[in-house]
Formats: sequence, structure tokens, C-alpha cells
Amino acid sequence: MMDDSINTTGNELSRREILLVGAATASSLLASTSASKAAAQKPGESSSINEPYIARDFNGLLNKKIDGLSQNQLSQHIKLYQGYVKKANEISRKLKDVDLASANPTYSPLRELLAEQSYALNGAIYHEYYFGNLGGTGGEPTGDLRAAIDERFGSIAKFMDYLRASGKSMRGWVIVGYNTRIGRLDTFGLDFHNLFTPADVVPVLVLDVYEHAYMIDYGIDRAKYLDAFAQTIDWNVVDKRFVAALKHPFGIGAGLDATT
Repeated sequence: MMDDSINTTGNELSRREILLVGAATASSLLASTSASKAAAQKPGESSSINEPYIARDFNGLLNKKIDGLSQNQLSQHIKLYQGYVKKANEISRKLKDVDLASANPTYSPLRELLAEQSYALNGAIYHEYYFGNLGGTGGEPTGDLRAAIDERFGSIAKFMDYLRASGKSMRGWVIVGYNTRIGRLDTFGLDFHNLFTPADVVPVLVLDVYEHAYMIDYGIDRAKYLDAFAQTIDWNVVDKRFVAALKHPFGIGAGLDATT
């Protein structure tokens, strides 16, 4: 009758060897699973589970024929956006171990990281809004969005003139958003990602007017770029953002006052 016990001599495996083989197999499976997850990730997305920010995949824009914005212009712009996401993650990691004892308003590692964190994060998020409202076929907004624009600006034509003029006036961004303090659409201009950013305003339409957004196609002719942008706004996306923004509490103290 065959002995079921493990023989530690000859060609048979010892109990310790069996455990080691099992551990090696488990490690191999984990590595295989991790590799599969990494392969399944969308292009441009962060692969580290320790990184809080993941770049959205906007390569679909490159497959569209967007009038007025070349594939090269968009491709370089998307790479720049991915750089902001990468830096936001880097700053987040460094903030975990930053020296708190040296905190100082003139200079300290904590001060610099906190300031640049808002720059990198806003740079990533505003670009996501911008790319998200590209790719439309022009035309005009409809429904509640159109009514809100008419109420605030008088007409769609006047709004578009206002948008173009705002784009000529700012050095970084134009944000058309739902102002929750007064419950209406409003327009704000930013010179940098984290300079003049309005609080309690939900973006619905975002326009990038940094030179990197148009110089490959238009050189320094920003007016032509603004005309092209106006013709590629995806009003369906803007409308969905507006509908979502309307669900936000508005008025003095909205969302701030404790209620039971």
C-alpha cells in the first residue's frame, strides 16, 4: 500500500519545497494579474494605485475631424495635460512627507508644494473640461441652457461676442459657469490655473486661451482660434453640465449652513 506521507528523501518534494513552490506560483499569479490590469488601462492613465489622479483618455478627439484644430495641435495639447496630472501626483506624494517644522510664508517646501498643488490640479481639471466640450458641430444651444444664456446675456449672438472678447482679454482661461451664489450663469477669466479661480461656480463651458492651445495652428492669431473654437463647441456636453449644475444648492450660505 502506498504511503500518503511526504517523503523528504529521494526525488520527492519536501513539505518546505512544496510551500516554496506554492509561494512562487502565487507571486507569479499576482504579477500576471497586475500586468493584465496595467494592459487594460486606457492610454494616458496612471498605472500606480498609490496615485490619486488618473489622466482621462482624450485620444478619441484625435480620431475626429475637428474643424479648426489639427491633430498635431490636439496631440501636443493632450500631452501637456497629461504632464499636469503627473505633476499633481508627484506633489501629492511629496506632501505626505514634507517638513512641517520649516513652514514659512516667504519660503518653505510646504508653502511651495501647497501653492503648486493648486496650479497642477487646476491645470489638469480645466483641461478636462476644455477637451470635454470640444468636438461639436457648431450650431446653437437649446432648451434650458439657451434660456439661461438669453436671460444673462440677452441673446446667443451677444453671448458668443462676450465669449470671444473674454478670450481676447485673459491670459489663461475663460470659465462660463453656474454661479451658485446668485443662481445664474456667469463668466470669469483666469490668467493662471490658480489665479482668479471663482469659488462656488460650477463650470459648464471652458475655453483655453493659453498660447499652447492654438499656436501650432494659428501662430499668434488668437482671434482666428476663437472663431474656430466657437464652431466646435459640443453644446450637448455643455447642456448636460448645466443640468447637473442646477442641482447644486444656491443662494447665500447654500451648501455651507449646517442643517438637520
